[in-house]
Amino acid sequence: MEKPTAAAADWSKLPSDVLTTVLGALEFPDLFRAAAVCAAWRATARALRRLGIYLRPQTPCLLYTTAAAGPNAAELFSLADKKAYRVRLPDPPIGERNIVGSSHGWLVTADARSELHLLNPTTGEQVALPSVATIEQVSPVFDRDGNLERYDLSRHGDEPQPYGVDELRGVLYLKVVLSGDPALGDCTAVVIHNPYRCLSFARVGDDKWHWIPSAPGEPPRYSDCIFADDGALYAMNLLGGIHCYAIEGSGATCNMIFKDNSPFVAYNGYLSKASSGSVLQIWRVARETTSGEQEERHT
Repeated sequence: MEKPTAAAADWSKLPSDVLTTVLGALEFPDLFRAAAVCAAWRATARALRRLGIYLRPQTPCLLYTTAAAGPNAAELFSLADKKAYRVRLPDPPIGERNIVGSSHGWLVTADARSELHLLNPTTGEQVALPSVATIEQVSPVFDRDGNLERYDLSRHGDEPQPYGVDELRGVLYLKVVLSGDPALGDCTAVVIHNPYRCLSFARVGDDKWHWIPSAPGEPPRYSDCIFADDGALYAMNLLGGIHCYAIEGSGATCNMIFKDNSPFVAYNGYLSKASSGSVLQIWRVARETTSGEQEERHT
């Protein structure tokens, strides 16, 4: 007579704290697969995303929108398993936003009213940044009924330029960087914006942007910026000069690290951070060749 086999383990009855720990350690493609196992696992996976506690570092992904996915969903293409996964995201519709930054697993997006939002595509968590109307050079203009009609963008003594509510974002925002993960608190956002590629910053939870005025003379015209591990902000201008900012309260102090070193204005300079924490200046050198009517650029 054969001995009866032990009953198979019922994985759907794992304690919730254990299941949360296990699923929280998975990359997002595996998390999506785990959610298909049973109702209990699906509920835990959704809770991880909804509560913003899914903080595992991820392999880089490509994010894009498609007509098939609709305006409220995006496709995340995983480089780890070379598959695309559809994720539903909160309003405003992701298909109607401009992406102006990506940092610490979060996107910085500008909606159709030119307002900035931080969005985590893997958790669905979203945080609003201060209104565009609080940027120093931006003035909202209302009609007789009190409805927002347009924005005026000032240019240091010149006549303000009018832009439609959805048009301003394409002119104003150049890049946004974050000092850390907004889900962990104490996060500062810095935006390079027009006019003249200047800097403004705001902490998550602030109600306004703080402009960083440049020294007397020509504006610095920044091309890139990055936060170092010690919290300092490094910004590089179009002539290769690098300035280091210490942000304190509603202002910032500046130290020059490198003087301008390029004989011409260059839009192909970048800042990056090495695994050691060092800040690197990177130049992309391109040349153009013409063959008949075809022009090619090589990097």
